[in-house]
Amino acid sequence: MLAALLTVAATVILVQVGMAAYLQGVARTAADEAVRTGSRVTATTLECEQRAQLAVTTLLPGPIGSEATVACSLSGGDTVSTVTFTWQTPTPGVPTMTITATGRAINEP
Repeated sequence: MLAALLTVAATVILVQVGMAAYLQGVARTAADEAVRTGSRVTATTLECEQRAQLAVTTLLPGPIGSEATVACSLSGGDTVSTVTFTWQTPTPGVPTMTITATGRAINEP
């Protein structure tokens, strides 16, 4: 009985860690895609944000992806994007995770 309980607990922990790693990867990809689009001189911050949101919804459809926050801004000669997920884990006792990724690229002609 104890072995079964420990096996279930270990499985739940591994799934939580795997999900957090996947969310970090999605956030990083979306931030990179956003600055890749937003770093063109003719691009706007709206285009940057739309590209990040497209990457999020493509890689993470569903309620978690729809709750992602995306922001792009111009900082000097750079385009900066930030993608944030707040994930309420389904496991009791595990705190809410906030995962943020930031991308930065020099604006190009």
